[in-house]
Amino acid sequence: MGYGDEGRWTYKLLYEPALTDELRRLANPRSTANIDSVTFQPCRSYEQRSQDRYVVQRWDVGGSVWVFTGIFDGHVNHDTVEYATEKLPPLVRTSLEGLLAQATSPSPARISDLLSQAIAEVDSAIMSDFLSMFAQSNVDVCNARPEFMRPFINDHTRGGRHYQRVSCALGGTTALLTLYNERRGDLWVANVGDCCAVLGTWDRSRWSATLINSIHNGNNATELNRVRSEHPPQERCVKDERILGWLAPTRALGDFWLKLPRVYTENVFIHFDGMKRESLRKYLPRLQTPPYVCAKADVYHRRVRGRQGGASPCDGFLITCTDGMLDLAHSEPLQISQQLIDGWVGVIGRALQKRHAHPPNLALALLRESVGGEDAELVSRNLTVEMDERWMDDTTILVQRFT
Repeated sequence: MGYGDEGRWTYKLLYEPALTDELRRLANPRSTANIDSVTFQPCRSYEQRSQDRYVVQRWDVGGSVWVFTGIFDGHVNHDTVEYATEKLPPLVRTSLEGLLAQATSPSPARISDLLSQAIAEVDSAIMSDFLSMFAQSNVDVCNARPEFMRPFINDHTRGGRHYQRVSCALGGTTALLTLYNERRGDLWVANVGDCCAVLGTWDRSRWSATLINSIHNGNNATELNRVRSEHPPQERCVKDERILGWLAPTRALGDFWLKLPRVYTENVFIHFDGMKRESLRKYLPRLQTPPYVCAKADVYHRRVRGRQGGASPCDGFLITCTDGMLDLAHSEPLQISQQLIDGWVGVIGRALQKRHAHPPNLALALLRESVGGEDAELVSRNLTVEMDERWMDDTTILVQRFT
């Protein structure tokens, strides 16, 4: 199934309507205006709970309605992804309000810059919070001894303020933001990491799919070449298509053990109780010339095409999802392909064209197809296998309808 130990595992075969009810319970489908969403991790262990987060908001700014969405795929812990989810939306809104107060019709490039700068600012804030605790306490990180550093950063009995800052700096998250001006039809997609944004377009009596963003991971040769070009040729900064053989996304917020000088990993992170010390020790010899990871966003702008009659293409919806959707496509992580996204768009398109007494949650429809569709045994296995560790990646899907 792609995750977990090898072996024979028990699962419960479910029949309708129990099968659909269980999927709904696990996926927590929601609808906000024109956006359907699900977030899914079937493993029942608290320690294995989902590290995905998402945000959907509608803002009345500058006389227009702006729809903001964000999906975040955390790793290592929950603190970094929680921080990004909390800080990014209000920062983008405040920046947008300030920009529109200066210019009622700013260029698309200025809003693209706004999104990129917001992501960079949140990443910088994580670093500043982390570094400031040493300056505030007059701690010389380069010469700090383990017997001092361990209680200093693992301060659970003293409120945990240092612990929280270290955890937020050590963990990481990808981020994919969208901003849509309903009146003008302008859409922006800002991406750091390996989430996907796919546009579904009705064109000449069929649905077609367009991948809007570049994927920042080891399956993207351009990204790997960029990372390698920033480090000495003899250094193995990429191994098994991962940064230092560890991190799949090549861009992320947080992950400061891969961004700051090595001394911070040797003298701080390696003594942190929130991560197994042997995990960092394994990769420490490869940590030669950081930074290896950046939070520089790629931002894309396009004008959504509405219904104009005749044979003109019409943009119907946008799918945004975390990389768990790729893992659901195959037992091994799968590189995104045109065939794959055509399949996603086809599922949504068929659901839209059917007549329903109650409109379906389109994100749930796509998730159902991805975990087995009408194959009750396969869906049951994906939902109910009795394992204490996760057997599939966290998966979050948003479907935003434009028409």
